[in-house]
Amino acid sequence: MHGTCKAEKGFTLLELLIAMIIGSGLVYLTSEVFSLIQRGVEQSRQAADQVMTEQRAIAVVREALSNLIPPVTSDKRYRIVATESVFEFAAVPVDGRSQWGSMNTRIVIEPSDSGKFMIVFEQWKSEAGSSFTIPKSRLILFKDLKSASLQYLYLTSRGLHTQPAEPEQHPELVTLRWTEADYVGQTGAESLSVRTRIDAGANCQLDLQSLSCR
Repeated sequence: MHGTCKAEKGFTLLELLIAMIIGSGLVYLTSEVFSLIQRGVEQSRQAADQVMTEQRAIAVVREALSNLIPPVTSDKRYRIVATESVFEFAAVPVDGRSQWGSMNTRIVIEPSDSGKFMIVFEQWKSEAGSSFTIPKSRLILFKDLKSASLQYLYLTSRGLHTQPAEPEQHPELVTLRWTEADYVGQTGAESLSVRTRIDAGANCQLDLQSLSCR
């Protein structure tokens, strides 16, 4: 009888040990599952934020370029600077505040930390004696980019060309290109091409209400 009791007692302890091992394994597996779920949720949130940032940047650039004022040779306020890293131009305010007149606008590619780049959008008012105080606005459209560039196409007698026919000519098409690393370690090149739609002529006195020449 005593031997039987010892065997039963030893078997019970063995079962307890096995149960503890299995329980520890289940706890570990459960924590790993929760960790994977948490990482998945975080990656989804970051991806959603990235998409929202990209959509906002595209909307800002598209709206500004669509309201570009062609350069006027006799007025430096309406000049255009078009390089691989800077596109500076005058634009009509896009949100109904036409009493502000034209705004100086700049899309610029700047270096950032660790050899990366960022694309910045700036607007300000440079006219002396203006009755409106408009602070310079600066919006970072993209950051931590591996590369970025601006490219232009000009309308010439031979069709679209990468060089302007005249020094003061405004580009017909502006293309912004950038490459960024996504949140799963891959890279992809993106681009945005916008046609400058206000074609008012070289010396047009633009009416900011109707967006037509006076």
